[in-house]
Amino acid sequence: MAGGFARLWERAKSELVFRLLWLIATGLAATVRFTVEGWERFLAVKDGKSGGLIVLWHGVTMLPIYYCRHLGLYSIVSVSRDGELQNKMLRSRGFKTIRGSSGRQGVRALLEAVRCIKAGGVMALTPDGPKGPPKIVQPGTVHLAQSSGCPVLPVGLACHPCKRLNSWDSHLIPLPFARAALVFGEPIYVAESEDAGQAASRIADAINAAEERAAELLRSHGRA
Repeated sequence: MAGGFARLWERAKSELVFRLLWLIATGLAATVRFTVEGWERFLAVKDGKSGGLIVLWHGVTMLPIYYCRHLGLYSIVSVSRDGELQNKMLRSRGFKTIRGSSGRQGVRALLEAVRCIKAGGVMALTPDGPKGPPKIVQPGTVHLAQSSGCPVLPVGLACHPCKRLNSWDSHLIPLPFARAALVFGEPIYVAESEDAGQAASRIADAINAAEERAAELLRSHGRA
């Protein structure tokens, strides 16, 4: 009886935390004024028949997830406790999720993701997630790009004013009525024969370039 009550209490706490985070994230994001560049590139990938990868750094996911809500995108989410909160948030935004972490579950998740992309699905990924190191592309993203042959669309975000959390990814939280610039860069392709390290560097460079362009757009609006 005690064990059942404890499990029920844990589920109730988890649901309460999720609802509180959802309200805070949605309330803040709804006030943000967006400037978007490259939306036509995003639509070309989303509406194409070859599938696609949308890649951005883990520390800036809050606003892109909100902006791209209910567009039928997929994402891979960890099976950890933190991953469960992220899974609920993504699904509440209309994303479809594939669960997987390290080991066997990770292999299964990657295989399922490749099948999804080859069927025309578009997968949003944080190449440095779920635990870092920050802004370092992990092998799973390279494997997906090489195995699927799909376009890889880099995404950059800049926001002001904002706060950075004391987390491994210095997660960005916009302040109310902030201005944000969201940039979808030129898609890149990763050949199956390309060296994995070189491919990871090219993907990272493309994301960083999109972030630099987003910062430039924000400065042009007087929000450096």
